[in-house]
Amino acid sequence: MTLYKLLLLTIALVLIAKAHYGLECTHDLEDHPEPQIYDIKEDMSALQNEGRMLASSYSNIRMHANYDLLDSAPSSFKAYIKNELAPVVIDWFQGALKVKYPVIGKLKIVQSNICDGATPSELMSGVSADYTIIFNHMSQPTLTVASSRACSTTSGVKRPLVGTTVFNRDQFKAANGDVLLHEKNIYLLIHEMMHTLGFSSSLYKNFVDSNGNTRKGHIKNVKLNGKTTTVIDVPPLTDKLRSYYGCSSLPGMYLENNGGDGTAGSHPERKIFLYETMCSGDIFGRRISEFTLALLEGSGWYVPNYEYAEPFFFGQGQGCGFITATSNTASKFDEYCTGSNRQCSNSGIGSGNCITDPNTNGLRYVNPIEDEICDNSNGENFARLPSLQVYGRGAGSKCFSGTLNTKHSDSPTTFCFRYFCSGSGSKTKLTVQVGKKNIICEKEDTITVDGYYGVINCPDPLHFCNTVGKKYCPRNCMGRGSCVNNKCVCKPGYSGIDCAKTN
Repeated sequence: MTLYKLLLLTIALVLIAKAHYGLECTHDLEDHPEPQIYDIKEDMSALQNEGRMLASSYSNIRMHANYDLLDSAPSSFKAYIKNELAPVVIDWFQGALKVKYPVIGKLKIVQSNICDGATPSELMSGVSADYTIIFNHMSQPTLTVASSRACSTTSGVKRPLVGTTVFNRDQFKAANGDVLLHEKNIYLLIHEMMHTLGFSSSLYKNFVDSNGNTRKGHIKNVKLNGKTTTVIDVPPLTDKLRSYYGCSSLPGMYLENNGGDGTAGSHPERKIFLYETMCSGDIFGRRISEFTLALLEGSGWYVPNYEYAEPFFFGQGQGCGFITATSNTASKFDEYCTGSNRQCSNSGIGSGNCITDPNTNGLRYVNPIEDEICDNSNGENFARLPSLQVYGRGAGSKCFSGTLNTKHSDSPTTFCFRYFCSGSGSKTKLTVQVGKKNIICEKEDTITVDGYYGVINCPDPLHFCNTVGKKYCPRNCMGRGSCVNNKCVCKPGYSGIDCAKTN
């Protein structure tokens, strides 16, 4: 092979990785130091009152953001982070987490350097916060979209005090009004900040129990399909996982064992938790599950509000066999796919290709493509029979498969149709709106539509209406509104189906 051909092949493989697997984040790389310990005065009353204090007795975490290091970035880039992205994510965290050991007085860093740079002057003066995130940027031709880590902890229970997220401008893009990209960026930043708060291989060893003592034995090395894998076993995480999967022998949360430094150990095992927002890589249709919040609760530092978790059902009720699934046994589970035709993603957000990636160990899944997402108002440009379908943000459609067409025969494809659920239990019915016609799904079946060839595949109504089709308020309205009948009622100044837009 000539050098020229080898170069073309390398470029092609990189492009495939970006298109199919998504971008990476890195954490706790070897060249980063351990978080510094600061003698910040903590409110330790939780230790004296543990077991008697209700969750409501704790205060919501107070977060502060510093944007000084973004001054050297393009002004539009800084404006997007400072005015649109970071505030909504910080609002989410401040609603989702209470802190058990808050800072007394002001969070003040007297050392001249922090997070590999000069300490911001406002931090040296002191800010009214329990936690500060410092935003930075870089420009590197890599697949890394962001790098995050905790920089300092308290001297008592070692809770993170200051963290940093560094955006790679070569990969991270400002939304500029694109609501789908903005939502993707929201999940990205929640993911990044979760790492700095506790979901990180450098912080697990600092987790404390209900008495404020450093936990022991909660970081385990176990075998999963012949590979040594790290497991985090903390309450209430392990019990929630066992109940969710229906696997009483589950030792805890299996962590990613692929990807090397910065990926392995700091993310849930991708093949088990695919579509969970803390998994490595990037994918449309992410959800913030109760398990990420439960891990933070297990740190001993926080009390989460589980209303901020989103419905998550990947692998739910599938038993221990789902945890140990391999490419030879994956066909037993609907979560994994086969073939090369266009298929609906597990989340129902839209359709994509059946692929695998290095971190799913050969198991194949549907990776949603942006052009084929039902929330994408331009999706009709890529659809068969677009006049029958519904696309757009908050339009209320989900992905359905079938062969419906105007010809005598045609290949399987996907459609975005509105739907309605009625009844309960075994009486649950699913109504799918195909143009101006309604088809009723009373069981898993194929149904024809008058005037068209082919069929629509009806999913099991009870399963669909309690998973893919379940109505909910995205990210609990970002802490900027109230969830009323599964719709966000935004506070003044905010709008959107998730209240993520500042008016």
